[in-house]
Amino acid sequence: MSDKKMIINEIRVAAIKGNSKQIRDLLLNKNQMKILKLIGAGEMTSRELADHLDTSVQNANMKLEKLRKKGYLSREMGFDPSGGHMGVYECLPVCLN
Repeated sequence: MSDKKMIINEIRVAAIKGNSKQIRDLLLNKNQMKILKLIGAGEMTSRELADHLDTSVQNANMKLEKLRKKGYLSREMGFDPSGGHMGVYECLPVCLN
């Protein structure tokens, strides 16, 4: 079963069970859809997203992490040239269809 079909199936099961919190956790809002469109088939760091959205790196990172936890993004950890760690986020196949 594809990732997209799995998410749709999870939403259906949650709807049948009347679990509105689980449905809200799986669905995307307008801003989340915009972020997925920005990333597209490429990859993006929190810093790059912050520049696109004119927001803080921390805020951008929180948005990316929410999408990762929902199952729409993957993250690879690397090193930031300025020091520390940096996550590079990429869309999973579920959001590319």
